[in-house]
Amino acid sequence: MSHNSIHNNQTQFALLKQLLYHQHYQTMLKFLEDNSSWESQELSKLLQLGHAYIHTDLKTIEELSGQVEMDYLTKPSLLERRVYSYIQGLAIKLEIKEYDDYLRAITPLLVDVLRLTLENTVFPDLERYLVEVMKETDEGIPIYRGLQWNQSLIEADKNGKINRTWERYYGKHFNYSHYVSSSHLLKLVEDYVKDPKILKLAVQIRHIEKYARNIVAHELIYVDDAWLKHRLKIEAKEVHQQIINMINAAGLRDPQQWQGLASIQAAIEKELEKNYTKMSK
Repeated sequence: MSHNSIHNNQTQFALLKQLLYHQHYQTMLKFLEDNSSWESQELSKLLQLGHAYIHTDLKTIEELSGQVEMDYLTKPSLLERRVYSYIQGLAIKLEIKEYDDYLRAITPLLVDVLRLTLENTVFPDLERYLVEVMKETDEGIPIYRGLQWNQSLIEADKNGKINRTWERYYGKHFNYSHYVSSSHLLKLVEDYVKDPKILKLAVQIRHIEKYARNIVAHELIYVDDAWLKHRLKIEAKEVHQQIINMINAAGLRDPQQWQGLASIQAAIEKELEKNYTKMSK
């Protein structure tokens, strides 16, 4: 092998490792297409899995995880898998200081985390009170629009926990056309969950939504640690830690799942090194 070829391989290897460090999986896949000497089926599958994982593409994760000996990624419930995947993808925004996008992205995560909190404490059958809503577009195509509360089931039990909470906060006029929100779920947590640790975390999460997330979701605002410190008295890493604490309190404490993205990264790096070694001979 010529000196130029060796140097070129070294440069490409360093570039790929840098792209991997920043989770630029699609860029790496494009590089493999353009540089077939680096390509391998295993590496391509791992890169596709990495992209799926940080974007919470559960279908692709299910398809690929077993093919690369990571089928443990599909063992938790669908809701739990969604949270494990989403929070690790969200951490990337934190790392590159995209705090505005980070804050906008926390609401769907909080809905899932609060659902899990309720399911693992006082509402093991919470899912039966939720209804998937399908509505037609102007072209007559039915599409999924979100989750709403099951009005008939909730109102049938006048003394039920959910109905009592709705009456306490909304009187007789809870709007069932609204989609399930973190605000609804927080009220149920506050009314029925007795664990003081969870209640404290719920208050902290509501504080983050009220004073940081909500304004950023509706206005174009530059967010940095100073902005967060002014509004929340804490910086971005502390915000993230509070969300992780809430996820742990909801019952998601499996260390193997928390290392899901790190494991994919390590497997990709191992495959890159194997390919580099083979090319260098």
